[in-house]
Amino acid sequence: MPINYSAMPIYRMVHINNVEYVLRNGICIRGHHLADPDYINIGDTELIAQRVDSPVRIVPPGGNLGDYVPFYFAGHTPMLYNIKTGWRGITQRPQSDIVFLVSSVGEIVQNCPYWCFTDGHAKHNISRFYNNIAYMINLDWVTIHQQYWNNTLEDMDRQRRKAAEFLVKDYVPNTCIRIIYVFNEACKQRIEALVNQLALNISVNIDINKNLYFP
Repeated sequence: MPINYSAMPIYRMVHINNVEYVLRNGICIRGHHLADPDYINIGDTELIAQRVDSPVRIVPPGGNLGDYVPFYFAGHTPMLYNIKTGWRGITQRPQSDIVFLVSSVGEIVQNCPYWCFTDGHAKHNISRFYNNIAYMINLDWVTIHQQYWNNTLEDMDRQRRKAAEFLVKDYVPNTCIRIIYVFNEACKQRIEALVNQLALNISVNIDINKNLYFP
């Protein structure tokens, strides 16, 4: 049976302290007029800076990676591992500080005019860019959904493929967020209070089975 790529979930990791602003204003790139002035970055600051002027190698939509909000296709990402461990000088944080905002490919295609996706980490020079969801067949879904994805002597490209990205230009409306996954009950209560306060139709779930977070 063909895969329904439109139903495929996509995940945006953010610091829990950023969630209220996102729920009120949507997810913005740094240069957007609605961007959060107090946004807490959780990734590799050097890599974030490098992405600003790194070209998106397909037109449309074109531009640079800094023009896009990046999503992943699964959890257990290299980025989350680096945050959990403090690897490569990234600020080490407990996983409870990290929240997964979940949309879907179809939700973005219907509501956001400019988007594309990659078959690996978008900054890597061998990663390919696509603007037609039919080409999602080219992604390595087995590796994308694996909890552990380290490179091996037999395959030195697994980590790049694991980090395939779905990129949305400029802005993602808060109405595209359908689910929020959190680490524990305390985080759930905190985020549910915000969702209820803003009367949003978003489900808040604990990732009990660690499908997104590391054990």
